[in-house]
This record gives sequence, C-alpha cells and structure tokens, in this order.
Amino acid sequence: MAIIAEDFEFVVGVDTHARTHTFTTVHASTGAVVDTAAFPATSSGMDRAITWIRRRTGGQRVFAAVEGTSSYGGRLTQALLAAGIDVGEVRPPSRSSRALTGKSDPIDAEAAARSVLGRPRDQVTEPRAAGTRAAIRILLASRSLLDHQRTANRNALTALCWRP
Repeated sequence: MAIIAEDFEFVVGVDTHARTHTFTTVHASTGAVVDTAAFPATSSGMDRAITWIRRRTGGQRVFAAVEGTSSYGGRLTQALLAAGIDVGEVRPPSRSSRALTGKSDPIDAEAAARSVLGRPRDQVTEPRAAGTRAAIRILLASRSLLDHQRTANRNALTALCWRP
C-alpha cells in the first residue's frame, strides 16, 4: 500500500480554532514547508484558504490533514471536500511531544501535515459523516437535557412538599 507522500504532491496541515484556522503546506516528497497562513473561520475565509492552497500547490494532488473535523474544522472539512481536496482527520500533538518545540498555531499545523506523510491512506482517519451520526448525537444530547430537567423539577417539588 502506498503512503500519503507517494500518492499526493502536497500535504496541507490545518490547526483549527473557533475564530481562525492556520494552514501549512508541506511538499510531500521533500518535506519542505512551502508556506504558512491563517484565515478566519468564516465562509469567505475558507474560500480564501482554498484559493491560497490552489496557488501554493499549482493544482496538483493535495491531501489536507485537519485537526477537529467534527468540531471547529467541520465546516472547513465540508468546504475542502467540495473543492475536491482529500481530507483526513489528525489528533493534536500530545503535550509531551510539544515540550521541546513549544506551542503555536503554525507549529501545530506543520505537525498535522507531517503526521500523515509516512502513513498509508487507509490508516488515516476519514472525517465522520455528518448526517445520521450528527442527528443521533443531537437526539441523545436532548434526551440527557430532558432527564436533567425532570430530575431538577422533581427535586424542587419534593423540597416544597417536605416539612421537618
């Protein structure tokens, strides 16, 4: 099985946050950092980021290694997939691995890109489907909230009725 560095010319690592996403483009065969940039986590910011990726990679095959494809990077993941860019989910680096290099968004984005270079494509986690899975997650969260409210109401009624 071929590894990501053999299947793609470039890997883009993305460190996602609520307000901005930081992108680092790495040349897959050499491991050289091509460029790093941050864009707002808005629709127009994501469009600018995709244009930035296309300019830096010359339209060649690109793989995006995104942190948090189900949370902060959910909308970005959908935009990348719609633009024809393959996406894989990566975990943020552990605290112990960052002890010597420090913590910054460009460092985390580069680490995300490098974490997939030597891995086979089938061993990189694919982004979770948003359809049925998200609907079930919302239903379970709603049920939990209703259970908590019911318990709180029951406790309040018991406190009103109880006399020492």
